[in-house]
Amino acid sequence: MNLNIENKVAIVTGGGKGLGSTVAKLLGQNGVKVAVNDINPDRAEKVADSIRSSGGQAIGIGADIANKFQCVHLIETTRAEWGQLDILVNHAAVEPQATILKMDEWDWQRCLDVNLKGAFFMSQLVGRVMADENEARGGSIINLGRTAGLLLPLESRAAYCASQAGLVGFARECAREFQTYGIRVNTILQHQTSLTTGPLVDEIPSQISSWLKEQQLESPIAAQIVLALCSEMGHQISGTVIPVDDQAIMG
Repeated sequence: MNLNIENKVAIVTGGGKGLGSTVAKLLGQNGVKVAVNDINPDRAEKVADSIRSSGGQAIGIGADIANKFQCVHLIETTRAEWGQLDILVNHAAVEPQATILKMDEWDWQRCLDVNLKGAFFMSQLVGRVMADENEARGGSIINLGRTAGLLLPLESRAAYCASQAGLVGFARECAREFQTYGIRVNTILQHQTSLTTGPLVDEIPSQISSWLKEQQLESPIAAQIVLALCSEMGHQISGTVIPVDDQAIMG
């Protein structure tokens, strides 16, 4: 199946390491022009350079997405480079570790600022651009998180759990509101153990599941699902919350 995502433009926040880096590189390998964001500009540029070295198009942009003005800088730099914006992957997150009784207020607030307010800033600002400029082309916003706070607790990470539960609720409302503009919003939640679905999560959509089983891709399922959601396969999918084993590879 031809994914038809060549020459689309994406921003990947927190793209300097981990799954964000994997997603940025996979998008670049499939013809997407990628703005790799990280709070550390050297990490962002390193991933962007890797994409360029493989024949793709990418730029690295240092920005703290908890700061609205830096979010504007990230978005406008991307638009200045390529003139459009089609995909947003919200991956940037922090995960302070402390018991509730000992957690410092600064750590709690910083976690919510990056993980939840940052997703709000980026979704709002990118959503405005897509709504104003993309018309029938629409757009895709994908949030990457974990099941912490939804299906399972996570020891000494109360702030992170709160941010992840909030992200899911926020993303569902984004999906409802943005559908008018053809903007799809979906959330992928990782965990290291196999999960059954519950009242807060959905199955992998059947058309994507079938496509995954046909592939021989050597990358985590979560990254492959991002790719599928950005493609024509994802045009009718919005408002889903998809749990995956973050170590699994299909193929």
